[in-house]
Amino acid sequence: MAKKSKTKDEKLHMRSVAELGCIICDKMGFPGSPAELHHIISNTGMGKKATNYEVIPLCPHHHRNSEDSYHHSPKNFDDKWGSQEDLLKETLEKKIMQEELQRVF
Repeated sequence: MAKKSKTKDEKLHMRSVAELGCIICDKMGFPGSPAELHHIISNTGMGKKATNYEVIPLCPHHHRNSEDSYHHSPKNFDDKWGSQEDLLKETLEKKIMQEELQRVF
């Protein structure tokens, strides 16, 4: 099955989420660290990933490159930082606040 191309709107959303910086580093008091996107895994079937709107910004350390990363131990990550759904909600709230600030200024 061919990989579906991202729409212009999906690309814009993903870029603006990545520009928020790692949500975990931000919680630790280090805002704006470079982030890559993690597609949340819950609510999907085997072998399926979330939509391109269901992404959270994580730095490589928190995404996949350390014992603290999501991909090293999803359960430990969720226990420490909250569920992916909660992080997605926080991400979207932060994105909305950023967009509002950009409109005002």
